[in-house]
Amino acid sequence: MEQDDPFEGLGRALARLRKRAGFPTQSEASEALKIDRGQLSRWEHDSPRPTLENLGRLLAGYGATLGDLVVALGEPEPQPIELGPSDAELIRSLVEAIHRVEGRQATTESRLDQLARELDRPPTSPQPADPSPP
Repeated sequence: MEQDDPFEGLGRALARLRKRAGFPTQSEASEALKIDRGQLSRWEHDSPRPTLENLGRLLAGYGATLGDLVVALGEPEPQPIELGPSDAELIRSLVEAIHRVEGRQATTESRLDQLARELDRPPTSPQPADPSPP
């Protein structure tokens, strides 16, 4: 039977701790902690994981404890924020809707004008049937 890896997500947790410590980029953290940026990147991608000694260096440099690491390991992966349509897309949609309404309004107005003209005409009387026999 296969056991769950208790350190699964260690790299993501290290990245969270780095950002919380005020290092938005790996380059900034590597400079401050005197760790090779490439190595830091590999640790944050779990390939390979840091040794216990290097993990201790990272935690100390980030001002974090083992408890902080455990909490960061248990945090769910942040979901990407779904953004709605851009302002330009909303304006385009609004303009299209206005054009459709204006088109319907013009059609309605022309029908109303036609009805008004028909109402102004004198009524037509039915034509009498032709009295001559065939």
